[in-house]
Amino acid sequence: MFTQKNVIMRRSRFSWATGILAVALTLLQPAQAQPVPKLSTATITTGFPAGGSSDIVARLLAEHLRGKYADNVLVENKPGAGGRLALAQVRDGATDGSNILLSPSGMFVLFPHIYTDLRYDALEDFAPITRLAKFPFLLVISDRVPPEVTTLDQFIAWAKENPEQSSFGSPGAGTSAHFSGIQLGQLANFPYTHAAYRGMAPLVTDLLGGHIASGVLTPADVLPVLSTGKLRLLATTGDQRSPFTPDVPTYTELGYPDILIEESYSLYGPAGLSPERREQLATQAHAMLERPDIQRRFAEMGLEAAGTSPDELTTLITHLHERWGGIVKASGFTPSQ
Repeated sequence: MFTQKNVIMRRSRFSWATGILAVALTLLQPAQAQPVPKLSTATITTGFPAGGSSDIVARLLAEHLRGKYADNVLVENKPGAGGRLALAQVRDGATDGSNILLSPSGMFVLFPHIYTDLRYDALEDFAPITRLAKFPFLLVISDRVPPEVTTLDQFIAWAKENPEQSSFGSPGAGTSAHFSGIQLGQLANFPYTHAAYRGMAPLVTDLLGGHIASGVLTPADVLPVLSTGKLRLLATTGDQRSPFTPDVPTYTELGYPDILIEESYSLYGPAGLSPERREQLATQAHAMLERPDIQRRFAEMGLEAAGTSPDELTTLITHLHERWGGIVKASGFTPSQ
């Protein structure tokens, strides 16, 4: 027999059971990611002077992020020690996402095998965010080499017959461009003397003047002077032909697969940067890379847009760090050379 008291008790039990069920369903639902708040100010630090390609990429990114990632995004140029001062500054800076580094990969994968006083751990002190752009190097020869020499095999044959003339220039000793020349000399078994320059500009000048037989340049350095007809392009260090020099074969195509070198510009934060901030920055950087105007600007600098996830960049840097260790050891190079 239903009494008013029984009805009230049944309703109370039903309400209690319904509440428990609601709590259970809530717990079973996937947690909703909370939006990462926009910052007031963020700074992108690069280890090279204003006006260079790394600086330009940093400023393009700052403009894209301004108002989206932070109200104000600044670029700080901190040149010195081959870009290492910038790494030290970001490593010791804030971990809230306001402190970002834009750097070539060499600081992380090559320098640790060359310099004993880096004062940073390339794999532990930083949080990889995303790669932005990549570029290969190009082996070029000048008018110092006879005009009938137009292929890599022909150049190697000429260099073996003229060892006193077969030198190559790079933008500095211990750079990845330098190591590509060391590898070619070792693999093709000929004396390939290195001449270290203080940057690409003086090397290009000497190549155009026929003062040095060959050099290792970036597409950005080659493209503006191709119309002179004074340089012949023989090989590229990329994993595939550069879209900017599609007629130039890769070293792999020419029988030297070990000469595979691609430099890149990537974003990093200090080790304490949260996964949420890393993903946020990577996502917004990728949106910039998809813009046609950015792709055109990159192309003008000989850069290919090439974004990655934070995990992909971490894997890439770890792999290249290990690979460069073997290359440096096989070269016998020391910083005093």
